[in-house]
Amino acid sequence: MTSDWKTIQSNLIFQNPWIELYEDKVKTRRGTTMNYTWYKSSNVVVIIPFITENALIMIRQYRYPLRKVLLEFPAGHIEENEDAEKTAKRELLEETGYFANKIQYVYSYHPSVSKSRQIVHVFRANDLVKGKSEHDRTEDIRDIEILSVEQLKHMIKDRKVESAGTLIAYLICCTGLL
Repeated sequence: MTSDWKTIQSNLIFQNPWIELYEDKVKTRRGTTMNYTWYKSSNVVVIIPFITENALIMIRQYRYPLRKVLLEFPAGHIEENEDAEKTAKRELLEETGYFANKIQYVYSYHPSVSKSRQIVHVFRANDLVKGKSEHDRTEDIRDIEILSVEQLKHMIKDRKVESAGTLIAYLICCTGLL
């Protein structure tokens, strides 16, 4: 038995450099015909930078849709034809000013399975060297902070961390899960 849906028609209804929005007419495996809206966006990396065995580098970044500053791990979109590991090194330097001599792939996941094919790749960075940050024009990074893993754990318990990518990366990298 197949569970695939048949795409009858696909219409690009909006696009900019970061996202494409589609409305498709689909037929489900049960024979129902309906419209389905989904988006295409570049894949993303999230980097957990360990400055020591128990200390993390994090950023505070303004997020316009929420109209507030969030505590996050460095992250960014993978550019066309760019390797995820290269993106992770680039984004870490751009956002924090630190270069990783050692970077390790940890995990990948889909952040929005009902609306996108996008993949988030999680990396752990170690052996960091201070350099110079170069934020891109779309970023509003307000501060760079060094927190212990224990401090971050308490902030999460106190509901002071709201970024899904940061929460998932923390669970994967800082709890002993992997």
